[in-house]
Amino acid sequence: MQVIRRGIVSHVTDSFFSYHAWPSVCADENGVIYVVCSGLRMAHMCPFGKIVLFKSRDGGNSFGLPTVVCDHFLDDRDPGILYLGGGRMLVTRCSHPAATYETEFTDWLRSDSGAAGLGLVAHYGAIPPAERTGGCFYRVLTQYGEAAEAEQRIPVHAPHGPILLRSGEILYLGKALFDPDPARADRFSVWASTDGAASFHKKGDCVPPADYRLDQLHEAHCVELPDGRLLALFRTHLTANDHYFTLLRAVSQDGGISWKDWVETGVCGSPPHLCPTADGAVLTYGRRIPPYGIRARKVAADGKLSAEEYCLADCADSDIGYPSSVVLPDGSIFTVYYARCQGESTASLLSVTWTL
Repeated sequence: MQVIRRGIVSHVTDSFFSYHAWPSVCADENGVIYVVCSGLRMAHMCPFGKIVLFKSRDGGNSFGLPTVVCDHFLDDRDPGILYLGGGRMLVTRCSHPAATYETEFTDWLRSDSGAAGLGLVAHYGAIPPAERTGGCFYRVLTQYGEAAEAEQRIPVHAPHGPILLRSGEILYLGKALFDPDPARADRFSVWASTDGAASFHKKGDCVPPADYRLDQLHEAHCVELPDGRLLALFRTHLTANDHYFTLLRAVSQDGGISWKDWVETGVCGSPPHLCPTADGAVLTYGRRIPPYGIRARKVAADGKLSAEEYCLADCADSDIGYPSSVVLPDGSIFTVYYARCQGESTASLLSVTWTL
């Protein structure tokens, strides 16, 4: 593995709203790179977050000013982005229900965003009832990110969003977040679109073995392997140490309708992002216990993870990660992630361009 260069997507130091995190990346047919994140925030937990979009026209060397693509009453979080072709891209996001911020997250809000965050939440009573529920959403950006179609709800969410299969089908493996029905809450399922994201239909359920609790599994991502099988990885908590994340693996041979061959990978880090390559894929993830950092592994054509782990970046603490990658026209890999720059208290979006 060789690092070609390191870069900055967003580094804000002169604003109360300088925290940017949880990025995803894609690129168009012209080589323009698009990065979305939850930005213009005060901290990891605050009610001010918006989904913002950055563009680079020089291979990731520099990025322009952000464009706000989603801004709602609630905190907009964890966006994914998928390029669909013809200047169209799909952006996904989620928002916690208002009641979560008014009750469960009060102490966390106080420590992260102080009186400002609590002050905004004090006005949540004025939010229209339909907007208080939060949920999972998607919208299509058009004209290479310059315009947007109406946002729509979808029952599931995953931080890096859907994938595009070679057939042209859009496939979204996600978890049902904030669903009030206990029969559906926290279940994983697969949703698909064959009309360019105009609509989605449920394609299948993704049911882990009975000895894994749903509250142990989160934040899935998948990739289409060269032989057409789908490989999925899940952020998994299997130990008493809540900071120790690992990855659980599953495979679908029928396009996402059913899943089998569940295996604990032993990888120290999460959540996963799988970037397809000509001969398999590249897995990137964040390691949130010492030594902190952004890590990568090669995924072979048969779906097996390499034993060799690559260190893409060292980081100062555990509030890091969510790396997302895209292959550039020259064959190099552009990976974006979030972390604090040395000596700073809020997170920035950083990048590394590298090659195997």
